[in-house]
Amino acid sequence: MSSRRSFRVDELARQVEGDLIGDGSIEVSGVASLSEAGPKDLSFFADTRYAAALTKTRAGALLTAKRVPQLQVPQILLPDPVLAMNQLIDLFHPPHQLVPPAGVDPRARVADSAHLGDGASIGPFVLVGDKASIGARTIVLSGAYIGAGVHLGDDVVIWPNVVIREGSLLGSRVTIHPGAVIGADGFGFARRNERFIKLRHVGIVVIEDDVEIGANATIDRANFGRTLIRRGVRIDNLVHIGHNVEIGEDTAMAAQCGVSGSTTIGKRVMMGGQVGMVDHLKVGDDAIFIAQSGVIGDVPAGAKVSGYPARPHREVLRAQAEMRALPRLKAKIRALEQKLGRLLS
Repeated sequence: MSSRRSFRVDELARQVEGDLIGDGSIEVSGVASLSEAGPKDLSFFADTRYAAALTKTRAGALLTAKRVPQLQVPQILLPDPVLAMNQLIDLFHPPHQLVPPAGVDPRARVADSAHLGDGASIGPFVLVGDKASIGARTIVLSGAYIGAGVHLGDDVVIWPNVVIREGSLLGSRVTIHPGAVIGADGFGFARRNERFIKLRHVGIVVIEDDVEIGANATIDRANFGRTLIRRGVRIDNLVHIGHNVEIGEDTAMAAQCGVSGSTTIGKRVMMGGQVGMVDHLKVGDDAIFIAQSGVIGDVPAGAKVSGYPARPHREVLRAQAEMRALPRLKAKIRALEQKLGRLLS
């Protein structure tokens, strides 16, 4: 819901250190996408895929990297309109400050041997196990389960109904969204005499600083040793990370990705939605996976892959182009066969 407060466009330009073209005295009172913006909204243009929406927009002002001559509204020019919009959005939609009272809600249950840091907040119906450690200013919201021996660093936010099982270690400034499960047993079974025998998982999960994990994501504990999520990783909703996986710094994984056990993923890797990886793979730094890639082999650093089985993206695009040409080629072959038949008859 937009704030009723209005801002002059020249004020906004100064805020983001952009160059203003047009009437800076015009006021806007909201932010919106190009297609939804009205005359009182600020919008932004940063992707040529939205060029059609740009020609039809009713926005009252625009953030853009290059001037749009056909748009007769104030424009703020700056290198990165996306980050500029992110910087300004708080003016129109002040963020909700999650500051529950420090201490333990009387409806929570905290083991006597657990340690709570200064300013930590434990919400209703939370269970904190034996010898767990909760860092300073960490917030654990209603219904969460913090198992025995779990360590949460400072300024962590655990949203409702998260499960963090025994022995898991989380750094500082980690955010885990509702329903995520950290440290469940890995999918480890041995098949003997046509039956499955469950293999014990006695390892842990380690999550370093500044990681964000989406709603209903699951990260399995290691068989032995640790499943490791390194600093700055971003994991979307409904992602599954298998046992003994290692994910490198600043990697991002979109919704419904699945990584099988003992796979190692490098730094700054980007994975689109529904990417699947088999076990024991090695993925190099800065690799990119297009959505729904099925990965069954190692991927070198800097590669961009897609399809199933995943292979270089340019190769996939060429193959798709050739597939589209098949009906025409089939017709041409049929015509040549008929012509050859007439010549031989």
